[in-house]
Amino acid sequence: MDIDYVLACIPKINISDIHTEGHFETRYNQRQQQIPLTINEIKTKIVTEKPVTIIKQDDQKFKIGYELSSDFDLTIIISINTSKSLTMKLVTLFIEKSEKRWRKDGI
Repeated sequence: MDIDYVLACIPKINISDIHTEGHFETRYNQRQQQIPLTINEIKTKIVTEKPVTIIKQDDQKFKIGYELSSDFDLTIIISINTSKSLTMKLVTLFIEKSEKRWRKDGI
């Protein structure tokens, strides 16, 4: 699965097709003070906003980033499954400084 395919899939996913697993929920609970969103708000952000970053980690796993503020991005590791129907599993999440995605030369 390539990045273009994932970017085309994300808008087609319904919130009910996004699932969390134990590791995601553990990390969310540990980082809840840093993350100003509920799990449902995170799912809504995924289906309504375009990611500002995406990196392929393996054939089905991707690291996607969404802008939270001018200083911070919400980074989520997702796994896409298309075998039966289109579903997304949230693997983990964390906050990163948005400057990581800005070019240093200002171009």
